[in-house]
Amino acid sequence: MLYWHRWASLLAGIVILYIAITGLWMQSLDLFAQIRHAPTSDPTIQEFRQHLNGTDNYAVISDPDYVSRALPTGLDGPGTLVKVANDARRAAPDAPMRLIELRMTGDQLTGHVAMGKKHMLFDAQNGQRLPDTLLPPINPNAINPGLRPEIKSWHKFAFNKVLLQKASTINLLAAFAVFTLMVTGLTQYVRLLKVRRKIGKPDLFWSAGGTWRKLHRWAAVVFSVIILWLTFTGMLMAISDIGAAYAEWKSPRDQRPMNPDKSDYSSPIKDSEIPGMAQATLTAFNRDHAGVPMRVLRLRYFAGYAQGVVVTGETQPVQHVYNTKDGREMGVTEPGYPITNFPFGWQWHQAVKKLHRGDYFGLTGNWIEWLGGVALLYFSVSGLVMYWQMWRKRVATGRKDIVWK
Repeated sequence: MLYWHRWASLLAGIVILYIAITGLWMQSLDLFAQIRHAPTSDPTIQEFRQHLNGTDNYAVISDPDYVSRALPTGLDGPGTLVKVANDARRAAPDAPMRLIELRMTGDQLTGHVAMGKKHMLFDAQNGQRLPDTLLPPINPNAINPGLRPEIKSWHKFAFNKVLLQKASTINLLAAFAVFTLMVTGLTQYVRLLKVRRKIGKPDLFWSAGGTWRKLHRWAAVVFSVIILWLTFTGMLMAISDIGAAYAEWKSPRDQRPMNPDKSDYSSPIKDSEIPGMAQATLTAFNRDHAGVPMRVLRLRYFAGYAQGVVVTGETQPVQHVYNTKDGREMGVTEPGYPITNFPFGWQWHQAVKKLHRGDYFGLTGNWIEWLGGVALLYFSVSGLVMYWQMWRKRVATGRKDIVWK
């Protein structure tokens, strides 16, 4: 077992060290941005949240929605939307209505309407057309240039899109190597523990073998579960990325690059549908989240589905999408949605991403994953140092095998 442990360490040691450094760097940027309460315009915060709520044409929640005020209590949503729709019709009478929503712009209740390719913002009370500079971001997933996106591409070896498939394969192989190292290392530890107990030394931690080996052994025992978690979720993400890259590579040349997440899959909304769609959305939302305030109420058609979208007014806003025909809450991946190339769907990929980063457990989970990154970095360095020390001793005695039993 130790023989295979050394082989895996030797073949993948440098790559694992690289992944540990870039992953820890990225996680540190995330933690620092959260601890200092960075603004929503901060590139790290933007990239951290990017794509979690869907593709560019699906997501609704954007930077302003994390700090904006909630819609007024007791607001007549259906009636106000009808009024905003009438204002939009007067401004663009012949254009199809692609979406309509209510939101707060500062202290002002506003209506945002997309008529054809034109986005317009109105004062929801008096119908006055407001400057386009006050419009919410048209692409909710847009981010400002920053360091984190660069580090992420380094972490995934995705220095350009051409290399994405090969880069993801490297990540997958590296994850297998880490998994092998952890399993073989822990197996060796358990064997030594059994031997020591037989001779009356039942301690879980012992100091034999020098400082590097002692700390390496202790860290492996303490952080093994976290490292295995990071490795397993990293493997799942790499498999998903490989599938997406392969699907794009296999697509007809005249369709490359495939960008289904940027295409328009909306259908026109009829004025007569607005009251019913709005009421169905509010009924479904209040059924599932009674008493929760709203920041945004949007109506649209997406991939043939009549949908109502609510962004909540909680401290951490959440996006909820409802099928206004049956009141069912919909996910990011549904039958009939445009293909996003990920083999298990967009929603599955984003869920694994959040597991990999510890997001499901809040800031505590992010700190735990950060500690796992520190441990993996130490394993990489200490493993390579121990190998070098042992190899030099063997060479001094005439044994020059690169890997030995």
